[in-house]
Amino acid sequence: METLFLLVDAAMVAGLAVWMTIAVADNWRYPKLNEEAVAMVVRFDLMEEQYPDDFAQLAHRKIDDPRIINLLFRAMRLAETCAAMLLTFGTLTLLGAAAGTVSPQLAQAVAVAGSAFFVCIWAGFVIGGNYFAYWYCHQWAQSNHFMVMYWGLFVLVVLLN
Repeated sequence: METLFLLVDAAMVAGLAVWMTIAVADNWRYPKLNEEAVAMVVRFDLMEEQYPDDFAQLAHRKIDDPRIINLLFRAMRLAETCAAMLLTFGTLTLLGAAAGTVSPQLAQAVAVAGSAFFVCIWAGFVIGGNYFAYWYCHQWAQSNHFMVMYWGLFVLVVLLN
């Protein structure tokens, strides 16, 4: 039965790993797509245009220096890359544990660390998005970040039980 649980855990962590790997690969291949989306949020582009009175109250939070925006995007991409690698390693160690070649405790620890990192990244986007009021004009991003964070949290809960 332990082998079955390890295989199920591996499949769940693999889902996170594949999702994150695809996302971060796009951020490496096509960085301007997501970097510009980040820039729009931290510059309050749409909020300033569509809700000028509300924007005036939060304008002091605006980041419009391209160097800082680029640094912020690069930090996000690095965190996502580390998470993708850790989740992939977690998947492989869980498979190794199911095969009897890796300690199940080590495999679980790596998978928990990767899943927790995944959750923290998306929680960070929700928190950062809240600071930059992205619910005003970027609801799709807020909803996506919540759903992905919850997905990782559900995997984490299963791994910890």
